[in-house]
Amino acid sequence: MTKKVVKKTIALVLTAMIAAMMLITGAPVASAEVPTNVGLAAHALKAYREGWSYVWGGTSYGAVDCSGLIYSYYGVGGNRVDMLGSSSDWGYVSDGIPRVHGLGLHHPGHVGVYIGSGVAVDARDEYSGVVYHNVYNKNWNEWFKIAGVSYPYSGWVLLDGDSYYYENGQYVVDTSRTLDGVTYSFDSAGVSNIAPPSNAYQATDYSTASAGQSGSYYDDDDDNYSYYDEPSVDEAAIAAEESRRQAEEEAARRAEEEAARQAEEEAKRQAEEEAAAKKKAEAEAAKKKAEEETAAKKKAEEAAAKKKAEALAKKKAEDEAKKQQEEEEAKIIAEYDYEDDEKSKTVSAIQTRLYELGYLTEKATGYYGGETIDAVMLFQNKNDLEVTGVVNSKTYKVLKSTKAVSNFNVLEAGAFDDGASLPVTALQTRLTELKYYYDDITGYYGELTASAVKQFQKNNELDATGVADPETQLRVFSKDAKENPNAGNVMYGESGAMVIKLQKRLIELRYLSGIVSEKFDDATLDAVHSYQKASGLEETDLLTAEQLEVLYSENAIKSPEYDVLKYGYAGEDVAQLQSRLASLKYYDGKTSGVYSQAVAAAVENFQKDNGLKATGFADAETQEAIKTEAQRESANAGEQLILQTATISDNALAGVADGKTAELSIKTQNHSDFTSMVIIFGSVFAAAVLFAVVFIVELKKKSKAVR
Repeated sequence: MTKKVVKKTIALVLTAMIAAMMLITGAPVASAEVPTNVGLAAHALKAYREGWSYVWGGTSYGAVDCSGLIYSYYGVGGNRVDMLGSSSDWGYVSDGIPRVHGLGLHHPGHVGVYIGSGVAVDARDEYSGVVYHNVYNKNWNEWFKIAGVSYPYSGWVLLDGDSYYYENGQYVVDTSRTLDGVTYSFDSAGVSNIAPPSNAYQATDYSTASAGQSGSYYDDDDDNYSYYDEPSVDEAAIAAEESRRQAEEEAARRAEEEAARQAEEEAKRQAEEEAAAKKKAEAEAAKKKAEEETAAKKKAEEAAAKKKAEALAKKKAEDEAKKQQEEEEAKIIAEYDYEDDEKSKTVSAIQTRLYELGYLTEKATGYYGGETIDAVMLFQNKNDLEVTGVVNSKTYKVLKSTKAVSNFNVLEAGAFDDGASLPVTALQTRLTELKYYYDDITGYYGELTASAVKQFQKNNELDATGVADPETQLRVFSKDAKENPNAGNVMYGESGAMVIKLQKRLIELRYLSGIVSEKFDDATLDAVHSYQKASGLEETDLLTAEQLEVLYSENAIKSPEYDVLKYGYAGEDVAQLQSRLASLKYYDGKTSGVYSQAVAAAVENFQKDNGLKATGFADAETQEAIKTEAQRESANAGEQLILQTATISDNALAGVADGKTAELSIKTQNHSDFTSMVIIFGSVFAAAVLFAVVFIVELKKKSKAVR
């Protein structure tokens, strides 16, 4: 009996000592209220180390299948037949596995548990049981966070006796961290070289992860098993751990209650202090406000008095300044009959500015005459000045300012000078000076003027509309107007006399066909490119002044197809072609020397009748065929003429020559120039023969009469 009492006493003392030590030193691991990732990893290791059997559909201790191994840890995993589908976060193993303990691993029909550091545990099959293997030696497809399991974001965890530190949801590796003044180093597996204080660990439930018998390590590369012994867990230590955990929880609960009480008292104290401080602050604020209002009132009164004095002084100064200004503005700068001399150019400056603003249409003369007076009066009227015709200081100041109102009205296509004013003439003259306008000064705002205005606008950073609005005219007549940088050149898109001249020359050289359009259009550009290519020049959208000089000279290169006559071409060769076609009865128009649509149709008909390709173009082959046929036709006509001439001679003897000659003239009136000459020669010859015959007959009659 005494021994039993002693034993119980010793047991109680030991228990108390253990509990006291646990309270003093702290527990090695905190307990979790929910399943955790390291708890699941420890659970899987336990199943491996205890050599659990593989049983299809099994979820009980010691007998599990692949999903049963996970499910047997507090029923986690969600749908057992689709644990991956129950997960809220997953990814592909081929992209790398996160550094997280207790992840699920999946490939079709199989799941396992990722322990960390590249190893995993899974219930493989009835032959292998639960195996421990290199994760990359098994063809896992996906990793996933198992439903029902808590995964840490940061902090310390303890797994299988090793300490790991999590940051941003993963344990750190190959680095170091200084935490609470202690520097920890972590190896490539994430294991810390120093264990942190026991209360630093995340709460983890290891209750199902006690170690047992030895297990096997499975290597997929050679399908061999390696056996080793794992130390067993001391049951007494487990009991002591449980007692320590409960004592720690009780101490923590009491500490929380005490902290809550102290916090409540502190909050109450702070509230009382804040109320008192608020009341004091309100009283001080009211006092300060009253003082500020008094000071502000006094300051406002002083400011009002000062402002009144300043206003009186300002008005006096303004009145004096106004008086001086009126006297200054009244000073005459220029008036009628003033004239510039060698020292003063005031009149020219005034006239130049009036010209720039559109009040004068001619440049400065230096003499203040009637036109200048009219322009000054119009300027004064438009700028709300006293209309005197005299330029005083006030008028001169407004005239020279950038705010001066101009006299420009919108000029556009169709506008013309009315005789009283010459705005279009002035515009054309100025554009000519700036080398944008090359035509005659007409006073009519036509297409050429619009084109010149548009080009000026482009080069002077204005909207290129071709309409001379007041802004454009101000720029045109200003000294800052930019000259045409391409003066002397002809560019694509331009219009005018230079373009007409260019088109006519391109038609002469047979790069361009048709009629001139005054517009440097796409057809003209194609012709220019053809000329540049034939002349060995770079194909551009313009011809320079130097290139134009060559183009208009005898050295200009003709088109490679110069001898191929076609629509739009003109020349002596075209006139000759018309004449020959007329002699062949294919063409009945005028011999104009212009290859018209009628000529093209005649050529095409000839080509069809003579077995040539019907293009309407008179190439070398076609021209030669027409020439040959015309000569043959002329020869036939000559033979007929000789026969007809003989007939006429015979008929002349019978007194009927006049009628036949008239008939012959009617029949031959439509022949070509060559044929006409033959007919004329034949007619003269026939007349001579007729005259000779008549003379001989008369002579014979006279001889008979004499006899």
